[in-house]
Amino acid sequence: MVFTILHFPQAYLLYKAFKNKLSYPGLLIGSFLPDIEVPILMILGYEVDYARLVLHSIIGAFLFSWIIGLIMLPFYKLILRIFNVGNISIRVSTYALSIELGALIHVLIDSMHHKYNPLLWPITSENITILIPFGKQEEMHLLLHIVFLSLTIICIYDILRRNTIHDWKNILTKFLYNPLE
Repeated sequence: MVFTILHFPQAYLLYKAFKNKLSYPGLLIGSFLPDIEVPILMILGYEVDYARLVLHSIIGAFLFSWIIGLIMLPFYKLILRIFNVGNISIRVSTYALSIELGALIHVLIDSMHHKYNPLLWPITSENITILIPFGKQEEMHLLLHIVFLSLTIICIYDILRRNTIHDWKNILTKFLYNPLE
C-alpha cells in the first residue's frame, strides 16, 4: 500500500479543490479508513500482501466506510479536545459523504499498485488488476510512493505557509481540522 499516512494529500487536495464544500475531517478519516482492516486481517492470519478485503473493495468501502467513520467521530472529537483545538462543528451529512469519497479514492489509488485488489468483494474476492497501469505492479508501487511522499511534503509546506501563527496548537488544528483557515 501507499503508506497510510501518505494518503493525507488526497484529503487535503480534495478539500482545497472543492473550496470547503466537503468536510476535511471526513476526507481525512475516509482517506485512512480502509487501512484499518490490514492489521486486523494480519492478526487473523492473512499474509501482508493479501490483508485487504472488505474496506479495500468498492462495495465494501461504499457500504461500511461511512458507518465506521460515524462511529469514529466521537473519538476524533475527543482527540481534538485533548489537543485543545477548541469547539468544532461538523455537519454529519457532509462528513459522511466526505468519508465515502476519501475511502473510495483510497481504494482506487491502492488498486493501481497492489498485488491483490479485491475491488468487487463480496461479489468476488478475485484479484482485479485492470487499474495497474501497463500491468507493472512493482514499478507503480515505487512510483506512487514517490509521488505521494512528494505530495505530502508539498501539502505540509502549503499548510505551514498559510499559518501565520507558528505554535503547535495552531499547526495541529490545521492538520486535524481545517487546513485552509
